[in-house]
Amino acid sequence: MKPWKTINSTTLVNDAWLTLSADTCQLPNGQIIEPYYVLHESDWVHVFAQADDGRILTVKQFRYGVKKVCIELPGGVIDEGEAPLVAAQRELLEETGYSATHWQSLGAMYANPARQTNTIHLFFATGLRLKGEQQLDVSEDIEFDFLAIPEIQQKIEFNEFSQALHIASFYRGRHALTLNTNK
Repeated sequence: MKPWKTINSTTLVNDAWLTLSADTCQLPNGQIIEPYYVLHESDWVHVFAQADDGRILTVKQFRYGVKKVCIELPGGVIDEGEAPLVAAQRELLEETGYSATHWQSLGAMYANPARQTNTIHLFFATGLRLKGEQQLDVSEDIEFDFLAIPEIQQKIEFNEFSQALHIASFYRGRHALTLNTNK
């Protein structure tokens, strides 16, 4: 399979949160697509954090885009120059006040490779300990809770745990639990 060729790229938006470009692309068959919009964002982390009793640490927050409260895994944006593991550790602590003694990378996946350039890095965290209060950003209002895996699956079914990327991370984390149990 041959890649597309970028003929031209025009930046439409460039700020602290994202860059949006309108590209002129040539397909391998010679056809031109114009404009083809590409969203450039920082990479993200998700944390599948399991308590000693087996429950999973989740966060609940209002999501402006859909104007609804969503249940998700802890996570967020990787700061410039920050390693994914460091970002995962920081986000877990900031959003929940918890730290973890054991961390395992569960790999990475793309948010939407058709139009976005960023990657989501997933980490499995155990040995959770409450270290202090949440340290939320000005735009964050986050509640956290520990939920059993069947509870999360039920919340997925009822569209309460509804963000597709977090659902994918949840199932990758649940699969890792199965692999770790069978060792």
